[in-house]
Amino acid sequence: MKILFFSLIAFLTIGSSVAQSECHMYHKKNCDDKEGIMMKYDSQSKSAVIAKGQTSEFHLVAYRNLDYRVIICSDEVLGEQVQFKIYEKKKVYTHNKEETTSSEEEYSEESSSETSSKRSTIPEHRIVKELLYDNSTDNYSNKIEFTAETTMSLLIEITVPGDGGTSKLKLREIGCVGVLISHIKSQPTGF
Repeated sequence: MKILFFSLIAFLTIGSSVAQSECHMYHKKNCDDKEGIMMKYDSQSKSAVIAKGQTSEFHLVAYRNLDYRVIICSDEVLGEQVQFKIYEKKKVYTHNKEETTSSEEEYSEESSSETSSKRSTIPEHRIVKELLYDNSTDNYSNKIEFTAETTMSLLIEITVPGDGGTSKLKLREIGCVGVLISHIKSQPTGF
């Protein structure tokens, strides 16, 4: 019984490693980028092994004055309605923490030996995500094209629908998901 159990664990581990290596370039082989304007391959493109019911995310930097095309493709076992959202990550600064500092370099007119103290605020920040696009509101389209008017730090979140159950020895349905990113210099518009 122990041999069977360890054989099953070894099979799943090897199978997972093989699946990961097969998925490494999934986006180049399977995401169709033949429609529309020809664009250059962007090295930020990625592929990964994802299980049904799982959400995964990665970061993308969209540079100013470039047009982008993002195409999502996935194995049939994962279904046709893979959801993806694009968020912009922004720093929001707050000035709510105060620090009191003493300064012996500041002198009053009355006495040069007095120490003055002043209050200063220390800016703090936190990262917030602003939703820019959700393909579930676009009939689960697997492609979007956009122009980056400024350089933006984006987050692409991919969710594969399904039950991500955790019952004992339940074999998860896993497959490859590819994100093909391409770009081209924006063309000026108007006369």
